[in-house]
Amino acid sequence: MVTNKALVIAKDIDIARCKGNWQALPELARRYKKHNPPGIVLEQSILAEVALNQILVSHRLEPKHAFLRDSPHHVTLPKRLDLALMKQVQHQLAIALGDKDTSSDTVQMKQIARVILAQTWFECGEYRNTLDTLQEVELNTNYSFIAQIQSLAMKAMSFELLEMKDKALDAYADMVSFINSPLDRNLMNERLLVEWAEDGLYRGTLYALNEGHLTTSHTMDLIRAYQKTCSSQLNNWRVYKRLVVTRNSLTFLSSIYRGGDYLPPVDYRLTEEGKQMSEADFPEACQAYHHQLFSIEIMQLHTVYEKLVYSIAHFPKSGQMNALVLDFVDQLAADFALVGGTETEKRGYVEALNRASLRTFNSPCVTRHLFHALVNLGDYEEAEHALRIYLYLIGLESPALLDSRIAPLASDVFGAPLVPDEIEELAVAEASVKIDDPQQREEVVADKINVLSVAVQMYCNELGRGVDAVTVAELAYGVYKLDHGAVLGAQVQRILGIAYGFLASQTFDPKRRPLLHEKALAALRQSLELDDSRWETHYQLALQLAEMRDISNAIPMVSKSLQMNSNHLPSWHLLALLCTCPVKESDSQALKTCELALNESQLYENWVDYSEDIAQHVLLQMTQTLLVERVHGAEEALVAQSSLFQTFGKIVVPELIPDVSSNMLHESISQGNARYGMVLSGSLGHIEPSYSSSSTEKQQGTRGRSASNASTFTTRSASSFTGRKLHLADMFNPETSSVKSVNKNKYLDPKGLMRLKNTEELGTTTTGSLTSLHSTTSSTQTLLANVSSLTRPTTLAKLQHQRSCKMLCDLWLLSAEGFLKQGKLEEASKAVSEGENVDWSTHAGVWCLLGRIRIAQKQPQKAIAAFEKGLVTKPNDVECRVWLAKTYMDLKHLDIAQGILETVTQGNGWDNPSAW
Repeated sequence: MVTNKALVIAKDIDIARCKGNWQALPELARRYKKHNPPGIVLEQSILAEVALNQILVSHRLEPKHAFLRDSPHHVTLPKRLDLALMKQVQHQLAIALGDKDTSSDTVQMKQIARVILAQTWFECGEYRNTLDTLQEVELNTNYSFIAQIQSLAMKAMSFELLEMKDKALDAYADMVSFINSPLDRNLMNERLLVEWAEDGLYRGTLYALNEGHLTTSHTMDLIRAYQKTCSSQLNNWRVYKRLVVTRNSLTFLSSIYRGGDYLPPVDYRLTEEGKQMSEADFPEACQAYHHQLFSIEIMQLHTVYEKLVYSIAHFPKSGQMNALVLDFVDQLAADFALVGGTETEKRGYVEALNRASLRTFNSPCVTRHLFHALVNLGDYEEAEHALRIYLYLIGLESPALLDSRIAPLASDVFGAPLVPDEIEELAVAEASVKIDDPQQREEVVADKINVLSVAVQMYCNELGRGVDAVTVAELAYGVYKLDHGAVLGAQVQRILGIAYGFLASQTFDPKRRPLLHEKALAALRQSLELDDSRWETHYQLALQLAEMRDISNAIPMVSKSLQMNSNHLPSWHLLALLCTCPVKESDSQALKTCELALNESQLYENWVDYSEDIAQHVLLQMTQTLLVERVHGAEEALVAQSSLFQTFGKIVVPELIPDVSSNMLHESISQGNARYGMVLSGSLGHIEPSYSSSSTEKQQGTRGRSASNASTFTTRSASSFTGRKLHLADMFNPETSSVKSVNKNKYLDPKGLMRLKNTEELGTTTTGSLTSLHSTTSSTQTLLANVSSLTRPTTLAKLQHQRSCKMLCDLWLLSAEGFLKQGKLEEASKAVSEGENVDWSTHAGVWCLLGRIRIAQKQPQKAIAAFEKGLVTKPNDVECRVWLAKTYMDLKHLDIAQGILETVTQGNGWDNPSAW
């Protein structure tokens, strides 16, 4: 009978084997034999295993990076040993197996001895002998962890190396089941056990990735088991093998998600939410669940990938490329574009790219991804810095180029833009570009042009800087001259045409403006000749023709754009406007166009994040309202305006308050002294007695979307500063800096608008964040979550606030315009007052409409004062100048009126019929 002391020593032996503590094992074997003289099987087995380990250490000296070039198609096999080296070990094992003791403990010890014997065959490449030996092994699952994992790993790898695919896959599946079984987690972290598990799962994972016919679930099980096995080890442990598996796993995970074959760790049907989901909402909710789980899983893999890369990647010497880091960055960029994210996650992505830049030497690749990330984040100031660095690194910007660059867009004392006589061509400074620069050759032409295209869009759509847009577009044209592909050529010509057209709209010089229009038109036509399959080109060409008042050619062009993309609201809007021109003069057709477009693009029933699409939707509704007034009269127009305010009431915008618990004021959103203390109530709220501020209902806000609501999954969070959203109706509330709830049934009404005074604060919304399911899937924190404390809102957040202010002000002015046309001067004044409360310092239209009301009230001097205030707000405002000239004409001051009108028609009012 085995003594208790011997049992304790046997337990210590098993632990030492799991830890790979070979120095302690001979002494433990001696002590075990001392306290259990018949225990020759365990003693000889342990001594044989120690000898086997010494042979492996002394005869298998392979570099650590031997696995770095592995792939699913080629897996490095460690050097096989000479069978003669194993003779002594096999002799000791034969002694152990020859013991005649038939006790249950001895039988189990013999099973372990057979596993060690199988290893001697395996290390020598005798895989059939390995399988034959393991065929006789029947281990007690509660006895020896290390023997079990060794047995499973050798069996699976032997089947694979003998090209017995089905049996190999079954054996690898058994390994996964063993790893995922409820084992003692402390033992699963031990060195030798993890090493054997990693050896088997390494080959198994790559083998599964190479077998295209395998089910996705089988491959994903191996990938997850491999990462689970390695998660307890340091980053530099078997780093090259882990790099290979992680890199290929990321590629596989991305491809199956794009193909719609991704399977999450937990089936949605098995979750509580999935069980309660209605049949109608289930497909959409399931798809969103898959996206969320995929986002978490792939970003956790990227977190592992980053740590592995940085454990071996150091700052390179001058001129050297750090290929590992660049591969990581390229994969991360592709996957983040697939995942998307909140502003916090976008900032985390930017930080990850900044960390990558510390491991590379002036890499254009990293800088390119950083530029795209900053533009996506909306941090346009930093994006400009990244753009300049990128241009310098690829040789498109140098001191010589900077000296030859055109002057920035300036303005005179009246704010009129000044454009140089000529736009510089790249040929002036091409000689200063280093064609042989090694970093330049890294970037392909398509990547360069994509960066420059995004830069042109940033300068045109966001920053309003036409000169910079033209400069960058001409750089793209200079790059394209080295490559004559039709698709790239069409892209370059399109952005060149957009840039020239945008600069023309900002140009006051009557001699320069037509030349820029012609350049824009020629570039867009050239783009269309190279590639006529892009709807964007048709739309931009139609827009350019419309700006040049070539209406007859613009209409078929925008119609072609809509045939190719019927979801593009600006195309519908342009078509509606073209229908109102004198050439067409069909207001009813324009109205039908607006209705058709709005039906094609329905807003969500609940709250929606502020975006360019939402802004375009509101603008189209405003045009529809004006057309309703023309076709059906003022009363119908008021109903349409009510719908406009309802749409406005659903929009949610980012909040600019850095800390909701502090008393910090909102940041300025304009160059002037624009206020955030804006209210939506005022005298207009008392036009009808039935509307009063005291009649508001107090109701919990409905902006927070339930996690069980499918709409949560379909819309990701918009960029914001704090992660919170402000309802537009609350954004102008001066009484508190916290977000208040809004009764969704009390939408803003132009007839009787009141501010809804709510007292219940609304909690932060729950969105499809990448980190929201970490607790249910893994404790690993993704690289996107490691974000430093935020200090300022992005440029995009500021612009969104500025645009939302202008949008609300425009809505009030639209109402005031309707009241003015009906002769309801008091109501018009109150509506203008509401607009003034929103934005009196940057919106010249407020003062222009106030001046028109004063004219209707027979107060010309007050009207002149209002128009002049509008011109202080915006010196180049055409409407203010035209109405000011009309007022002076009515007062018989014809010389003053003529001077004003000449300035307007020679400047940005060249297309204003009233001015002419």
